[in-house]
Amino acid sequence: MASKVFSQSFLILSVLLLVVISAAVETDIFLPSFPALKDYFNTTERTIQLLISVNFLGVYVATFFYGPLADAFGRRPILLIGMFIFSMSSIACALVNSLEAMLLCRFVQGLGSSVAFIIPKTIIHDSFDRAKVAKTLGIYTSIMTIVISFAPIIGNYLYLTFSWHANFSFVAILSIVSFLYAFFFLPESLHKEKRLNIHAKNILRNYKKIITTPIAMANLFLCYSVGGAYFAYITNMSLIFVDHLGVSNTHYGYYQSTILVAVAATSFSVGRIIDLIGVYHTRTLGILITLIGSLLFFSVALWAEQNPLFITLSMAIFASGSALSAGIFSADYINVSPHIKGLAASVGRSITVLVVLILITTSSFFFNGTIMPVAIIVFIAGVSSFLVYECLRRYEKI
Repeated sequence: MASKVFSQSFLILSVLLLVVISAAVETDIFLPSFPALKDYFNTTERTIQLLISVNFLGVYVATFFYGPLADAFGRRPILLIGMFIFSMSSIACALVNSLEAMLLCRFVQGLGSSVAFIIPKTIIHDSFDRAKVAKTLGIYTSIMTIVISFAPIIGNYLYLTFSWHANFSFVAILSIVSFLYAFFFLPESLHKEKRLNIHAKNILRNYKKIITTPIAMANLFLCYSVGGAYFAYITNMSLIFVDHLGVSNTHYGYYQSTILVAVAATSFSVGRIIDLIGVYHTRTLGILITLIGSLLFFSVALWAEQNPLFITLSMAIFASGSALSAGIFSADYINVSPHIKGLAASVGRSITVLVVLILITTSSFFFNGTIMPVAIIVFIAGVSSFLVYECLRRYEKI
């Protein structure tokens, strides 16, 4: 019986991992080819960064729908619809030859890939308690990050060997395989008796309830604020490293992968650390590491901005702190409204993507070839996370 449960859990997690990985690599895999894309479309650095912004805009728009629909119709059908859209748009990205068409396809790709960042975690929250969720998300994140860490290297190889089109072809193939795997092997995690009637008034009321709950918003901020700063980092770093610091395209992929490997190692250790020091101290340690990383990164921007190794190491510390605590804050956020997990996931993702979109656009607007604009964002994220956490701890003691 135990082996049957394990096999079922393993199968579900493997499906969800493949779905999320296919959506996650669609950004990381083509970042090293930014300079080539800029030359191919004969445009500016700021304009080519719109390929990230419009994608996140699509993700943001779609987040408002996937969660409520999943609460009403179940997780599985909504996941399959989103993955089908993602697969078709990924194929289109590999075929287009104009910047305008590419921007449109990237927007639709965001509409589809958004489902991979909402439904899988909702299924995990359906299945486990708080501590188990944190441990599962730690393993989940570590495996996913290890795979994604190779994305820049794969992306470098593909576009240097073939062209930037090959990056999108790879994503198209991976997304199609993910869709088929989910179609044949993913069971439904939300029983019919637990599904909600879909009414606009009820949805708006539930959205308002979540947004106006301080403890929910605090946990959401702590779960995703650092991620927003990290996306601002990766959006700018390929252009800074390659065009302004003279790092080769091949070596840039290794720098980016170093950060992802550090995050993966930290995520994989979450379960063990929770067993040793408990949930409370684990999240505290994560916040402190994030704060230290943000201060180090800002210091590098002031005194060693020409050193790609120092830039990478300080960002690795910053991101690893979030990896240690994000799963705990995610579980606490979802459990504030356990009867509307899908909608709560949508609210969380929509707010997160909006913040990421603002940060990416801001960092792109102030792009000047240095890391200082990103360093300011990282510094604010680290310090504000620490302050919000202190407020949360005091709130919990009341």
